[in-house]
Amino acid sequence: MDTPQKQSRLTKSPALIFLIVAVSVFVSEASVMLLLYFLPRESLIDEAILDASLLVALISPSLYFFLFRPLVIQIRERKRIEDMLRKNEEEQFKVMIRTSLDAFLIMDMQGRILEVNDAYCNMLGYSRAELIGMNIADVEAAETEDGVVRHIGTLMQKGSDRFESRLRRKDGQIQIVEESSNYSDLHGGRVYCFLRDITERKQVEAHRAQLLQELGSANEELNNFAYVVSHDLKAPLRGISSLADWLSTDYADKFDEDGKEQMRLLINRVHRMDGLIDGILLYSRVGRVKETMTAVDIGRLVPEVIDLLAPPANIAVTIEDPLPTVMAEPTRIQQLFQNLLSNAIKYMDKPEGRIRINCCAEGKQWKFSVSDNGPGIKQQHFEKIFQLFQTLAPRDRVESSGVGLALVKKIVEMYGGTIWVESVVGEGSTFFFTLPRKPAPPNQDKGEKT
Repeated sequence: MDTPQKQSRLTKSPALIFLIVAVSVFVSEASVMLLLYFLPRESLIDEAILDASLLVALISPSLYFFLFRPLVIQIRERKRIEDMLRKNEEEQFKVMIRTSLDAFLIMDMQGRILEVNDAYCNMLGYSRAELIGMNIADVEAAETEDGVVRHIGTLMQKGSDRFESRLRRKDGQIQIVEESSNYSDLHGGRVYCFLRDITERKQVEAHRAQLLQELGSANEELNNFAYVVSHDLKAPLRGISSLADWLSTDYADKFDEDGKEQMRLLINRVHRMDGLIDGILLYSRVGRVKETMTAVDIGRLVPEVIDLLAPPANIAVTIEDPLPTVMAEPTRIQQLFQNLLSNAIKYMDKPEGRIRINCCAEGKQWKFSVSDNGPGIKQQHFEKIFQLFQTLAPRDRVESSGVGLALVKKIVEMYGGTIWVESVVGEGSTFFFTLPRKPAPPNQDKGEKT
């Protein structure tokens, strides 16, 4: 008996099939002619009928065994393989669904649950036996059976849908899920749903929104507080300053040297407090006020800052590299360079001071540096100097509010840059900072608008 593989090979070649049929017809026709030769002669019609009948009788078995039967066997074998593959695919699908980390369920057109996986059971706290047969409306926190049917009707038209839903666990707690549903018309209509628990994500988002709201309120309160404090503090300071100026002018001959020194200290400290209040206001506004982003030509801005500071004749400020144009708020860039250069000038302790400004491109950023040959900074103070109200020299010796470098750091970071210092005590310091080469909005919190 021929094997299915052999018979399958017989039917794969059209030329072989044609040859088999031709040989069968030839052999059958030869056999019929031989039989007719020995049979008594009849009429031509009877002879033709007999010829055809014998030919069919002889050809039919050949066609059956050599053509039809192999085809039938091949079709059966192919169907058997297809059934086996389909069963394997179904088994693989079931294993994949059963072990999926995402919850999965199948329901009919009325919303009755037909199948669930372990993740769905764990999500809701039910057993599989409890869930099978339940209506999806029984676990939907805000859905009725009629609503489920309407939703399924909409899903039939769309084919698929993605939405968020609130499910009620067995213990009554609410679970927020992201659901992806797909409709299939197999078995009279089925809905296949994948669900992912997003409860924790939603809680984090709600907490973040609350924090942002609180931050916005705090910023608004801080802004109002800063202006109130500025007004309330500056008013008496102006009075003290005016009185001190009047006393030191009109009663100069009444004070001895010690009295004149005390008046000078009083006036200086009033000016220092006034500068401190201005610094606090500037610092509080950075990052909270909507910035006007324009092209700032730093090559033109820095010389203007140098002219404004008017460094002493013994201090030379040089720009050693071409300075670029950046997208920023002009006032912020002016404050940045003004504070760095002012510090370098203020703390210079050498008879011939040198301050150098450099810039180069590094990837997507501009890297700036402001170097001096001043007293230098000890390494343990590298972080401290960027903190608010921190100064390294006594304030009676060097006039400083302790806000300048903190303001510089805040401006640089607002534009997505970084700032750091390198220094050798006795030799000088170099402040490095970066700004983006491409236009980029500053990282601002919600604040007032100008």
